[in-house]
Amino acid sequence: MQPSNPTTGYQQSLAHYCRTGEYTHIRGVHTDHVQHYRRLVYNVVDDSLQSAYPLTYHLLEEEEWNNLVQRFFSEHPCQSPQLWYMPKELYDYMIAATHPLLTRYPFLLELLWFEWLEVALYMMEDKTTEYRHQGDLQQDKLVLNPEHHLEHFAFPVHLKQAATIIAEDQSHYFLALHRHPESGEVQFTDLSPAFVSMLESLAEGPATMNELLAHACTTLGIPESEAIRQATQAFLAHALRTQLILGFA
Repeated sequence: MQPSNPTTGYQQSLAHYCRTGEYTHIRGVHTDHVQHYRRLVYNVVDDSLQSAYPLTYHLLEEEEWNNLVQRFFSEHPCQSPQLWYMPKELYDYMIAATHPLLTRYPFLLELLWFEWLEVALYMMEDKTTEYRHQGDLQQDKLVLNPEHHLEHFAFPVHLKQAATIIAEDQSHYFLALHRHPESGEVQFTDLSPAFVSMLESLAEGPATMNELLAHACTTLGIPESEAIRQATQAFLAHALRTQLILGFA
C-alpha cells in the first residue's frame, strides 16, 4: 500500500536508500549529496554495534563484520525507537536468519548474548530492596542484589578470549552478572552449580548461609561437608564484597 501523504513516501524512500544503498529518485533530494545521508546513518549503526559487541567485533575478520552489519541494516526491520536497544536486534537477526557465521563460530550466539547482557543490565531500570550493611555472615539472613542475572552457557565466552574458544571447550558454564549499586558498573562472577542453586534460592527471599547450604546440597544430591561449608562461606563473603549480595535482612 502506498502512503497517502507524499512526505511519508519520500521519507520511506530515503530510509530505504540509507539502509540498502539502492537509490531511486526522491523529489527534493540532491543526488550529489544523498550518499552523505547513508554514510552518516550507517556509521551510527556500525558504531553502536561496535560499542555493544566489542568482543565480537574483534573476533570477526573485517570483511565478516562489515558484511554482517550491512546485511543486518539492509534486511532487518528494526523496531526499537531507542538507539541503545538497537544492538539487541542484531542478536535476534542472527537467530532468525540462521546466519552462516554461526556455523563458522558455534559459540558466536552465546558471545553476542553475553555482551548484550552487560548492556541490558547496565541500562535496566533501578530495583531497590531493604537491607543493612552490618551483620553476621553465618547467622543472619542474606539479601541478594535484585539487579542481577544468572546465565548458563555451553561455551566459556566469559572466561576465554573468543578467538581461542574451540569445540572441545563445550560444557556447562554458569555466570552471575550484577550491577554495583554505587558505581553502576556491571560485574561478573563465575559460578559452580551449587552457587547457582544458592543464588536462585536467595532470589526467592533472604536466607541464612546454613539454609542456602542445606538447600544446595539437597538440590544437587550431595552430602554436606566441612570443605563445602568453607567454600560456601568464602563465596558468600566474596559476594558481599562485590555486592552481588547487598547485605543482611
